[in-house]
Amino acid sequence: MYPGSFPVAVAVHRAAENGVIDAAALEAMSNGTAHYDDAVRRLQEFGRALAVSPAATELPASFSLGYVDSQLWTRYSQFDGKIQVDIHTDGPAEGEAVVLTGEPVLTELLTGNLSVDRAMTDGVILIEGNETEKTTIRNALIATSFANKITHR
Repeated sequence: MYPGSFPVAVAVHRAAENGVIDAAALEAMSNGTAHYDDAVRRLQEFGRALAVSPAATELPASFSLGYVDSQLWTRYSQFDGKIQVDIHTDGPAEGEAVVLTGEPVLTELLTGNLSVDRAMTDGVILIEGNETEKTTIRNALIATSFANKITHR
């Protein structure tokens, strides 16, 4: 799929085996349209969460998020203070920052059940780009996860 995606995919499966993420959600990847619709809703939810994040203004002009389990790519770009979400792209543009993860990982982050630090330590999220891009995307993920943890209590 993309350089670095194989170790992330292995880490995602290991996290499912260890109960860190929902193993049933990982298995549901083969259930077709219904799961795709859920994944799209979650990617859009992530875009909305990014838009209201205090870290949104620091994000790069665009970055791509790739699901290592389904190979679904989504581009998040910001313009004039708004986040645009383009789902089912062909992958990252040349030189664009990249986030690799699994769909169940994003779900756990959005519900606040998994911290970004743990996800990165466990290898279920990989952020690639220059140091500024990595830091700002990580900070946006943390802010998004923290805000959603508060709202899901």
